Order: sequence, then structure tokens, then C-alpha cells
Amino acid sequence: MGNVLQIRVMARTYDEAEVEKKWPYLVETAWDKPHAEGRAHGVVELVEDLKDRLELGMIPEEKAEAMADSIRKAFELKLRMERALGDWKASEANTISYDLEDELSIAEKIASKRKFR
Repeated sequence: MGNVLQIRVMARTYDEAEVEKKWPYLVETAWDKPHAEGRAHGVVELVEDLKDRLELGMIPEEKAEAMADSIRKAFELKLRMERALGDWKASEANTISYDLEDELSIAEKIASKRKFR
């Protein structure tokens, strides 16, 4: 790393449309349509916004109760991934990214229940 030039290891969603395809009910829960322009709508932002909406009481109560554990687990995995990246442990962060996506899929199953739509 140079004196002026910073080298970073980071996680970024390559194709945000894939987020909507893979987790449509979570996207519906986290974001209003149309999405705010100029702001990323990737995996990390999905996790952050779901946790924010959960904590602010912006998810209907019954749905929030069903999804709370999964949202919190996903957020903790996001934090662990970011810590690993900050420590230049890309391999560890990569492993955590799979766990994070798996947890989002669990939350998606919960969010897709007919009673919540």
C-alpha cells in the first residue's frame, strides 16, 4: 500500500438484478418500488435495510417475528464478512459470503409464506 494509494479488499454485488431474482420477497420487504436512484441495491444493502426496517418496526409484526432471527443472523454474518475483509482474509470472507447467501435464502422462504403477502 502506498502513502496515498489505498488497497482494499471488498465485497460488492456484481449484478443487482440477481438480488431481485434470488430473493424477491426480501427485496419487497426491504425496499419500496421504485428503488431510490443513486444508491446501491446489492446483497450488503439488502441485509442492512432489512435489519433497519426490523429494528424500526417497519415490517408487519407477524412477519417481523417470523423473520427476526434470520435477519439478525444475516446481519451478523455481514459484519463477520466485513471484519474478515478488513483483516485481509479474503478466503474467510468468501466462505462467510456463502453462509450469508444461505441465510438470506432461509429468510426468503419465511418471507414468501402466503400469510405474509
